[in-house]
Amino acid sequence: MTTHHGWAGSPALRVAVQLPEAARAGVVICPPLGQEGAVAYRTLRLLADRLEARGVAAVRYDPSGRGDAADDDGPDAQLRSARHAATLLRRSGVHHVAFVGLASAALVAAAAAGDEDALVVWDPPASGRAWLRGQRALASTATGAQRGVVGAETLVGIDVSPAESAELAALALLPRTGPTVVFVRPGAAAPRTLGAVDTVQAAGTAELLDGTSTHARIPGATVDRLVEWLDGWAPTAARVTVPPVLTEVLDVDERVSERILRIGSEALFAVETVSSAQDEDAPVVVLHDGAAEHRVGAADYQVGLARALARDGARVVRVDRRGTGESTPVREDERSFLFAQEWIADQRAVVDAVRAPSERLVLVGTCAGAWLAGRSAEEHPRLVVEIGPNDHRRRAAAPGSDADGLRPVDAPSPLRRWVRACCGAVVPERLRGWIARRHRAGGVVGHGRPLVEHGTDVVVVAAPEDVALFERLGGRRAVRRWGARLSVVEVADGDHALFSPVMREAVVTEVRTRVAATFPSRSVRA
Repeated sequence: MTTHHGWAGSPALRVAVQLPEAARAGVVICPPLGQEGAVAYRTLRLLADRLEARGVAAVRYDPSGRGDAADDDGPDAQLRSARHAATLLRRSGVHHVAFVGLASAALVAAAAAGDEDALVVWDPPASGRAWLRGQRALASTATGAQRGVVGAETLVGIDVSPAESAELAALALLPRTGPTVVFVRPGAAAPRTLGAVDTVQAAGTAELLDGTSTHARIPGATVDRLVEWLDGWAPTAARVTVPPVLTEVLDVDERVSERILRIGSEALFAVETVSSAQDEDAPVVVLHDGAAEHRVGAADYQVGLARALARDGARVVRVDRRGTGESTPVREDERSFLFAQEWIADQRAVVDAVRAPSERLVLVGTCAGAWLAGRSAEEHPRLVVEIGPNDHRRRAAAPGSDADGLRPVDAPSPLRRWVRACCGAVVPERLRGWIARRHRAGGVVGHGRPLVEHGTDVVVVAAPEDVALFERLGGRRAVRRWGARLSVVEVADGDHALFSPVMREAVVTEVRTRVAATFPSRSVRA
């Protein structure tokens, strides 16, 4: 299978087009908003793969203003981008187009689809207003009162301006004359506003959307049913297609540009951000996202950080490790490489590819990415910034072991429920907490020693909950032992997931400040 990656339109979308040599139809796969899109990323890639195998083209995209796309403060960017993605397919020779929207993207897909187009909505909210109400409630739980940024409000993994919020609130699911099907959670019904439409029970939707990206399970059977519906809708005859015309380099502004890289034997997908003003000896910063999420970060903070660092004069690479984002083929039963040796090997491949001398290398990671950045003693980086570290194990885990350990907790057997109840009644909470953390063997001292002994400065930026864990696992002893080589910055109103704008702003400021202080103005220009 061949995927065409690049940018298209103005302001530019970041697109991934899967185009058979002859296509019977094409599908615009609209991305869910915020954290919904992060957890569903691999599932939507699998959908595109299986459509291509049936002779149906597909386009996935980051709408302008989001993800890897160009900046765009237009409140209608979501709808404009979906329609432009459809235009890309039609320019490639596709005459029949369907729109697919999962969760919040169902509202965008329904608004973008014309009466002549097909429409598939999967787990749709009742309306834009209903979706916003739910997201605001979740954001209040996740970030507390810290939900405001200048000119915007923070939802779960996405910031929206008042104008965009009004656009989203106005989105609705209305009766249609074109081919339409609704995939709903078992036992649920399609929104009444759609009228009489075909409805399909979508098993596995909760397991996909209602947890973290690390433990999200791809609902292969539901993806197959969706593909079967689109296969039945598409015409039998195929038309020869023409590869899309995409831009290989995104000009972010007059100084900063981005391009897509493929790195190492695994062809890891990465985005490199550079500035026309950077020196040859500028620092190279590698950004690792958290959990099993792709390269953009919560509310796209890694994109903003990369572009800001490039304006400062650094060269920055954001990478999808194995099993995340666009890297490696998608499997329905794929294993998460959380804390696995495979991710350590991926980090080595990235460092080798960027060819940065160790004295100019910076590694920045969030959550699981923080653990990975801390496992870089062999690369001898000059600076490591660990954001919200919550695991300090020295031994890598087997692929999928973290998810395997959680699944019995998610769906315990009767015996496990009984043991859990007994344990809760007789075992002190402090001891239960130690048992839950026993796999984090070695603690902070064992985790950090290889780095600081090789001359690396380590900075921990964390919310109070992660600072408390850091201290319980020997953080204070490590700080006393290594002094200025290990420093801790606590963000009082921050959160682990970086949903809070306070946390994101603190992280971006701290990383830029530390890079500037570590590499004098000779290599970092304001």
